[in-house]
Amino acid sequence: MDDLPFADEDFDVIWSEGAIYNIGFEKGVSDWSRYLKRGGRLVVSEITWTTASRPPELQRHWESEYPEIDVASAKIAVLEKHGYSPIGYFVLPESCWLDNFYRPLQKSFESFLSRNGNSEEARALVEAEKREIELYEKYRAYYSYGVYVAKK
Repeated sequence: MDDLPFADEDFDVIWSEGAIYNIGFEKGVSDWSRYLKRGGRLVVSEITWTTASRPPELQRHWESEYPEIDVASAKIAVLEKHGYSPIGYFVLPESCWLDNFYRPLQKSFESFLSRNGNSEEARALVEAEKREIELYEKYRAYYSYGVYVAKK
């Protein structure tokens, strides 16, 4: 994601669902700008605080896991800083997290452990995912994935 083999201004649209965090929001929107044609669209989903304050347990978890988590206004400011004009923003509904991500993930835990010999590393990954799910179920009012749509 941080060394793409495309020419400058090759694309009308860049769409990144739940993946920009791999290189970081700011790095992604900055680096990917060169691949978009003038007037091209960037659509990215990014974990986003939906409240100004949140429980310390949740704050500590996400600041440790992904320090770039922030409120939508801060994400929009990053887009503007890198030459984008915001077009829209919306928050994904809980069903996207629960029905389309966490529940299927939970169903895969046993087969994942089996495929990986129930190794210590595999168990640690599963436990980390279980913890994240637990936090979401407890604190989902405080964060979600925001979808940001911007024009270059």
